[in-house]
Amino acid sequence: MRRSPCFLIAVVAWAWPVWTEPVDLGSDRHLFLDTSLIEQLEQAALTVNPPRNVDLVLIADRPWERGGITGYGNVLYDPALGEYRLYYVPVSWDVSPGFCYALAISKDGEHWEKPSLGAVEWKGTTDNNIVIWGQREGTVLLDPNAPPERRYAIISSNPELKTRLFTSPDGIHFTMDERPISALHSDSQISTFWDADQHCYFHFPRLVHEGFRATGVVTTNSLDQAWPQDIPLVLSRDAQDPPELDLYTNACQKYPLARGAYVGFPAPYYHYNPEARSYLNAPTLAKGGKTNDGTIESQLAVSRDGRGWTRYRTPYIALGNYDGLDVKIAQMVPGFVLKDNKIYQYFMGYTFTHGDTQVRYGQGGRELGGVFRAEQRVDGFVSLDFAYEGGTATTKPFTFAGQRLLLNLNTSASGQAQVAMLDESGNELPGFGLADSRIINGDYPDATAAWKDGQWNVSAWEGKPVRLRFVCRGTKLYSFRFAAASPK
Repeated sequence: MRRSPCFLIAVVAWAWPVWTEPVDLGSDRHLFLDTSLIEQLEQAALTVNPPRNVDLVLIADRPWERGGITGYGNVLYDPALGEYRLYYVPVSWDVSPGFCYALAISKDGEHWEKPSLGAVEWKGTTDNNIVIWGQREGTVLLDPNAPPERRYAIISSNPELKTRLFTSPDGIHFTMDERPISALHSDSQISTFWDADQHCYFHFPRLVHEGFRATGVVTTNSLDQAWPQDIPLVLSRDAQDPPELDLYTNACQKYPLARGAYVGFPAPYYHYNPEARSYLNAPTLAKGGKTNDGTIESQLAVSRDGRGWTRYRTPYIALGNYDGLDVKIAQMVPGFVLKDNKIYQYFMGYTFTHGDTQVRYGQGGRELGGVFRAEQRVDGFVSLDFAYEGGTATTKPFTFAGQRLLLNLNTSASGQAQVAMLDESGNELPGFGLADSRIINGDYPDATAAWKDGQWNVSAWEGKPVRLRFVCRGTKLYSFRFAAASPK
């Protein structure tokens, strides 16, 4: 069954960006998210790498959370407080509308507490961690361009108020702007962030495209700027997807360690209500659940400019057993916690399907699922994987700034990696060719490339168009960059 939109907004297509050559990388990281910098591949392919070491870090254990925790939320770091903040949306069936933004805090991104904030009254008391009642569809951010009294912001929507801006000096006491941002009711989480490189705010609301959930993009110069009527479509179901599958949340965000690297985590919703698979919905309906039923997981989408996106169909957070719970819905939320050479990411995991509302009338708790933390390698979302027997990859021309070449790679025990530097025409640079390249073996986030006699200084070609040729076997290559400091 196709869903009727509460508000149908016009959508327009957006073209994929074209990179001119040579690309100016400077000292920035280049993540192998796609083939945009690759000219030649042989016995090598891009592979999505799901995160590991998943554990449940937050459950619904308060009276206003007895319906569990929804799939919306985000994580940020407040440097003024020296703490991480997790904004999440619990559900309560005791009052209407039954959902809110709540806050958990952490010093390490692993152990979370629910502080008593005294900001919002619930059933006659403010002894709770609620920050906004009756809202659920936005992403809280620290606005670097705002005055202190509007330092925190969130653009959220609901059916009556439509899309509105809420601001706060402390991320706890929020005030709603009177003027709507848009007549759109997203009916799903809106991902919002400031992009310092492009000097604009990005917003990714849910649209309805051809009757199915999809994602659009809006860019603004300020958070209170009104959105246009026509919103470009950037992520939607297509012919590669099963019938009646659409994309729920998107969790689009900029990767904080590199220019030109954006990642999103669209959540494909596999509906049980089409006639051919309606039997899958039968157990839920027998318990009094909804026809709008099915499973949801998270995939990975990548972009170089936040506007043109490529979606991988490999699950990034797949359905399965996490921390002893059988997860049937897994929705990634925006936000990264950077820990040395690891990234903590967070997803909301339910132990029930979308339409199984009856289970929510319990007492909350661990059996419903909650917020899960997962560990990803720095730059590790996608890797260029070379065949065990060996493969090659050659880049397009680019310029760089720095003295040494650093590689983020894992050769495994039986693999190896070598790299040659080439001029713009593809000829090996004297002394930096493949024959002189020292073999790398092992797992390194920043392995310094070296050549004959341990030579590593490549500054003679700084600012000049060059290429790299990787010759590897059994290796996962995640990224490379150039750095000015001497090798360790």
